[in-house]
Amino acid sequence: MGDVKTVRVWFQKTGAAKYISHLDLTRCMARALKLSGLPVWYTEGFNPHIYMTFGMPLSLGTGGLRECMDIRLTEEASLEDAAEQLRRHLPQDISVLSVTIPEDLFDAVAYGEYELRLEAEDPEYLWQKLQELLAQDVVLVKKRTKKGEKEVDVKPHFTQIESRTLPGWLVLLAVLPCGPQGSVNPSLLLEALEVHKNLRPYGEITRCRLLKKDFSDIR
Repeated sequence: MGDVKTVRVWFQKTGAAKYISHLDLTRCMARALKLSGLPVWYTEGFNPHIYMTFGMPLSLGTGGLRECMDIRLTEEASLEDAAEQLRRHLPQDISVLSVTIPEDLFDAVAYGEYELRLEAEDPEYLWQKLQELLAQDVVLVKKRTKKGEKEVDVKPHFTQIESRTLPGWLVLLAVLPCGPQGSVNPSLLLEALEVHKNLRPYGEITRCRLLKKDFSDIR
């Protein structure tokens, strides 16, 4: 491929954009790349398209504060200029943070750090119920898979949660498996609250960053 260079686009997907599918995000990025005029590399074959590969796709409804996508450039380009050109052609709730030279492969992604904001009239009460839930020996919920539904124990994945309270909100921070070897959706905690405690608070889920096995940031 000659002098083709891989670069990594770091971006946020928040607000209304968190409700668009990964397929729609891919289309949005492809359109922005075409309009940007950047010298992007196209795949070869009968149906050429812009080469794009994403770190770990977000679940529908989950926001992302530091997501990443790799593209290839066929000519030298300023990374700062590339970021600015992309920003001009993306919708308001998808914003480019920077463009860098990747240091890690996406196969290195092992965890995601998530913030869960749960609406609550009494955040301390909700936190108490959540602690009671996670004190159980087993916390079974039904997980949807490509082969159907199966019961899984989510307790091992939510043993270490940081919490803080805001007026009307309980805010949780959790590090969960998120990588090629398997992922745990934070929404399973909300499912468990409903099944075991008959509580279903409104929740906003945001992935803050992607982490490697040693819990350092993917770069």
